[in-house]
Amino acid sequence: MRRSTSHLLVALLLAAVGCGGGSSGFATMGMPGIPSPSRVGANLVFADVAVNGFTGGRLGVDTGSPLMLVDESKFPGLSLPQKTQVNANVTAGQFTIDAVPLVQVSIGSPMDPLNFAGLFGGNVMRQFTVRLDYAHPELAFRLGKPSMEMATEGVEVPGTAVSFHLQGGGRGSLNDGTVISYPATRIPLTVDIEGTSHPFILDTGASETTVRMSVYGAFIADGRSQLHGLPITTVSGPASGSVTRVRSISVGDATVVAPVVMTIGDTILDTISQELNRPIDGLLGGNYLREFMVTIDYPGGTLHLQRYLSATIVDEFQRVGFELGPGTGAHRYVVGVVYDNTDAKAKMVSVGDEIVSIDGTALDSLDSVTADDMLNGVVGSTHAIGFGNTTSPALANTTVNILVEDLVPPPQ
Repeated sequence: MRRSTSHLLVALLLAAVGCGGGSSGFATMGMPGIPSPSRVGANLVFADVAVNGFTGGRLGVDTGSPLMLVDESKFPGLSLPQKTQVNANVTAGQFTIDAVPLVQVSIGSPMDPLNFAGLFGGNVMRQFTVRLDYAHPELAFRLGKPSMEMATEGVEVPGTAVSFHLQGGGRGSLNDGTVISYPATRIPLTVDIEGTSHPFILDTGASETTVRMSVYGAFIADGRSQLHGLPITTVSGPASGSVTRVRSISVGDATVVAPVVMTIGDTILDTISQELNRPIDGLLGGNYLREFMVTIDYPGGTLHLQRYLSATIVDEFQRVGFELGPGTGAHRYVVGVVYDNTDAKAKMVSVGDEIVSIDGTALDSLDSVTADDMLNGVVGSTHAIGFGNTTSPALANTTVNILVEDLVPPPQ
């Protein structure tokens, strides 16, 4: 399960008890704009960081999180005070932020293929300009990039600029009863979907653009295709969602054609709406943002979107009709979900069938993100799926070509 909505933890962790902005007041030192090695998985950007000088895990770059969250166990040798909230020095690339308030969490294993160790939250980013380069995962995250130095190679120039004013903030109660203050970090945007404007926030921690159930219901009222039971991984455990395609999503004049939108219920959006004291209809996530070089000038209150001119954008819903799950026997992976009305379903693929290889590449030594990405492809092509033990005797220990399909066809 590779699709992630890491903001879920923060939404459930905090129970808002007040509103109002504030100043973080962190001391900083370093060289602005030095890239931090990072990688993109499932439309998310991850930054390699050090906490009090100890390296190990990477933090999800999450504008949707008002706080920085860290799992101490992901940084070998790191020892933090046994309190829910502590202060620590955080280094990203060549830039060090001193005395950052961290909320300690225990993430466990669901995000381990990404070496996920927490969230690089808005309480730090709000002091800087941040660049997210989705097309170049080896250097996808820059902190402190001068706002006047816009990208010029491989992207549209000048691109789209949208102004914003940070909103939210206040006081919150953590699950253990600790009451903390957090600054205004929410980036509000007006997002046009199929000609209708909606109040959103920018959420780089959401792999898919997420909308309210009522908004989603209005889209599917015309009978367009949906995908139900989509497995998603969050830092608070597995969940499922429903997705459909919309004709377009626009922010300013930056339009993405035929993206998917997801609904996972309204709990997160209701929590954010309470913090902002106004309704929010959605979270603008990675499946929209990946089309652009994204520069967030927090001090200047400007979001820059520069469309990639030639980058290859992989649509994760154009794939064979099943998802991988963890195996419990001789092989690392089994079929976790099979979608109806797909070639995989027609060929009797079933939940629990062992998947040994894809196109001749053995899976047992591959992490789940790498293995799952191998199921993507060009619609109309096939992947050769090698099976081990299966429910259907006809599939056991055979290799079968299974069609790559658009699992969520666009509306007519």
